[in-house]
Amino acid sequence: MDSLTSLTSSTSGHDSCLNIDGYGDPEPVDPDDLQRFQCGVHRGLLREPLQTQCGHRVCSQCLEVWVAEGESRMCSVNEEDCLPVSRQTVCPDNSCVREMRRMKVHCVNKGSGCQLQCKYQDLKKHVQVCEHATVTCRWAPRGCPQHVLRKDLEEHARSCVWRPERCQLCGAEVSHCEMQNHEADVCPEKVTGCPYNCGHRTLKRKEVLDHRNVCPIRPTSCKFQAMGCTYVNTKELVDQHAKDAIAYHLELATSRLVEISQKRTVSETEHQDLLSRYTELEHNVHEAQAQQQNVQTTVHQIEQHGRDTRLKMVDLIERLIVLERKLEGQMATRRQVEQVERSVTEVSQRLAQLEERQRGDGSLQGEVQGTTGRYGSISNMAEVVSAQLSDHDRMIGVHDVRMAEMDLRFQLLETASYDGTLVWKIRDYARRKRDAVNSRTLSLYSQPFYTNRFGYKMCARVYLNGDGMGKKTHMSIFFVVMRGEYDALLTWPFNLKVTLTLLDQSPRRRHLTDQFVPDPTSSSFQRPSGEMNVASGCPLFVSQSLVENPDNGYVMDDTIFIRISVGQNTTTLSPTD
Repeated sequence: MDSLTSLTSSTSGHDSCLNIDGYGDPEPVDPDDLQRFQCGVHRGLLREPLQTQCGHRVCSQCLEVWVAEGESRMCSVNEEDCLPVSRQTVCPDNSCVREMRRMKVHCVNKGSGCQLQCKYQDLKKHVQVCEHATVTCRWAPRGCPQHVLRKDLEEHARSCVWRPERCQLCGAEVSHCEMQNHEADVCPEKVTGCPYNCGHRTLKRKEVLDHRNVCPIRPTSCKFQAMGCTYVNTKELVDQHAKDAIAYHLELATSRLVEISQKRTVSETEHQDLLSRYTELEHNVHEAQAQQQNVQTTVHQIEQHGRDTRLKMVDLIERLIVLERKLEGQMATRRQVEQVERSVTEVSQRLAQLEERQRGDGSLQGEVQGTTGRYGSISNMAEVVSAQLSDHDRMIGVHDVRMAEMDLRFQLLETASYDGTLVWKIRDYARRKRDAVNSRTLSLYSQPFYTNRFGYKMCARVYLNGDGMGKKTHMSIFFVVMRGEYDALLTWPFNLKVTLTLLDQSPRRRHLTDQFVPDPTSSSFQRPSGEMNVASGCPLFVSQSLVENPDNGYVMDDTIFIRISVGQNTTTLSPTD
């Protein structure tokens, strides 16, 4: 961000006259100028232009939104010679600024009737005095919502209903449209007379409040109003009412006391209910504390299980060492078997020679009988040796299978990641790509990785020849949630941000990144009911031509690296940064 700020600050002083607040881009007089000075992102005229490595131009603000810090994207013009764009590979285009300043443009108020054509650098000064510019009424602070052309402003101001006027009675400044209401309801000098019609007709509005307290016929309420009496009249008549309605007032007081007693009974009942609810809540708190203790016990058991797992890993490694030693012994046995096979072959050849010679020389009969005496016959000797060789081969095959299983389990334990980040190394890229093109192996799965020791279990899936909309043109990368041992303790649906990155192995480090936040309604991020959920990700992650371009560093030594990060900022990760 600091590098981009330094770049834009070097151009903002030169083209500040090209930024006209409140208006869009002006229309060039020459239509070709729009094509020459067009931003590759928002397709309008450039503002604070920057130049890319491939020679195209982009606004500084567009670049800040379009490309994140530390990342790069392919140039939006999409020509054959386009290169990836990042904040570090652009530079200010002051030559473009000078050309734009001299460019002829129409006034931005052309639609309102202004016919002026001027240089772009002079347009801002003209707009400030343009007679066809739309401006607000000078009485807008008083409430006028009208917008008029600057040339009509004075005429409108003289007839505006919000223009200020002086009240003829009190001298207050009031808007023209509010003057009638002011005189009727607000003006303190307005003569209103007594509100009780006592005959005092010269009272002004400002004197009414004091007069109410001394008016002889002002209405007075009965002293038993709080008990429910609604009688209102002059003071003399109210006093007479109090003397004449003693029985009525006593009845009201009695009813009021009964009502108060009933409310007290209801209040006591509510109080008992509150006490019961308090007792229930207290019981629930105790149960919650007990559950918390159970959770702590479960966490302790999980930690113990983790320690046991580490011990099992150590035990597996020790067993692997023992198997390697046994394998060395089996390899020695195999060499002995091979030596026996060679001996049997030599004996068979020797016997064949002896039999041939026996037919011609009877003196060899004794030698042949001595050789086959232990087995009875030559065929019996061959069968015994063959059986021994088969037993040795079967034992070696069993050991090979066990060694393969142990090697696979050891690789999974050795390469498992528990920090939410997987760096996936895919070797033999060319061969695997051919398999995908020929539909032999359409996709590859990575090894599982985890957000933490007891967190979500996940993996990645890649289609080197693309999938869906990206088939045959793009590399597609997807994220998969797998069923783990601790799913019952985790929060569902899965809601951590997922970041997919194809790593650039060259010193330029122009990594290609895409990220998404899981949709909580998608079945791909619910708790898995099978071994894994349906994959979700980016079918158009990156074009195959960009990946396989030898000028880029995404494929080196027939190997690619894909990084999958869950729930954290990839710029803080150390691998390949």
